[in-house]
Amino acid sequence: MLRLYNSFSLSKEDFVPFEKNLAKVFICGPTVYDYMHLGHARIFLTYDILSRFLNDQGIKTDVLVNITDINQQVFRKAKENNTACKQVAEFYTNEFISDLSLLGIKSVSRIVYVSDYVPFIESEIKKLEEKQIAYYAHGNVYLDVSQVQNYGKLSQQTRDQIDMHRLDIGPGKRNPEDIMLWNCSEDFDFTWESEFGKGVPWWHMQDTAVAIANFGKNYDIHGGAHELLYPHHEAHLAQYQLITGEQSPIKTWMHVGLVLSNGEKMSKSIGNVVWVKDLVKKYGHELIRLYLFSRHYREDLNFSEKDMLAQKPLLELIHLTRLSVSEYTDDSLLPAMHRFVDSLCDDLDTPAVLSHLEKICQNVQEGTKLSKTDFNRMCMILGITI
Repeated sequence: MLRLYNSFSLSKEDFVPFEKNLAKVFICGPTVYDYMHLGHARIFLTYDILSRFLNDQGIKTDVLVNITDINQQVFRKAKENNTACKQVAEFYTNEFISDLSLLGIKSVSRIVYVSDYVPFIESEIKKLEEKQIAYYAHGNVYLDVSQVQNYGKLSQQTRDQIDMHRLDIGPGKRNPEDIMLWNCSEDFDFTWESEFGKGVPWWHMQDTAVAIANFGKNYDIHGGAHELLYPHHEAHLAQYQLITGEQSPIKTWMHVGLVLSNGEKMSKSIGNVVWVKDLVKKYGHELIRLYLFSRHYREDLNFSEKDMLAQKPLLELIHLTRLSVSEYTDDSLLPAMHRFVDSLCDDLDTPAVLSHLEKICQNVQEGTKLSKTDFNRMCMILGITI
């Protein structure tokens, strides 16, 4: 049985979806003002191999990715290019979809724009206001987190630690750590008229509303980078609980480590990014997959072209093995095949998976029989093109 590390419980747990044989997965999508870099690719490749393995185990997946097109960065990019925010968002969304294709990612079921959900976002904020958990302050709407039970549990923070954070600074806030839900105090050149005032829905509520609109009261996996634990995912969980009335609306919180460049987080703002389309053009998506899978998804990874090229012999061995497959698999290879699957079941232990695959391929080169079906199955899970 698949066991996944749950950031909420800090432990590996058996994965049993809410609905039999269907896993609903929400991935925090990109803010569409630039191209996809390797850090983003690692996130989507992690959930791609998860989806591929779930499908292999007879579980269908519904993977939802939200496109953050209501954001200051999108506005700034539009202003730089002297164009409309919508055009910027559409251009980079298309580039994002193109990059997913370049990486061989076919597991994403739905890609949606946050801007299409603004009326629904308004209605969800209204629910929180009616429960007297959301409040107005100088035109903005905030979530009063002091009224949220177990707030800080996901990010493993005490109330005292939470109190140290100052978020969405503005006049009239009841608590420094309160989360903004609707922003009327800044002009981003793209605003909506609402009963709260002319403004924009804020980041955390955007994701919550999109997830509720598509998945309802609960879903199975919430995914994204580890850095989103606080405040973004903490706020998302609180809002989801308060709106739906469910204490555990999300079964598993699954977080991916950062990709670093020269020891620093790979970031567009820092300017140390490696663009996916350039990397695929130079090395191909298969080598990128093997490189990223050579480290466990929860660990940070310091990008190195040398380390990427170190996976080339394994890729060549895999393709060489393709030419040597048989009609059946020798019994002597079955334990290694089981270990391949068992490692995937152990919180997607891809470094161990690659080690087992390498030994299997080496045995085939020495004359041991491996069936085409078994070989193709392993390559399919890893996303290696046959």
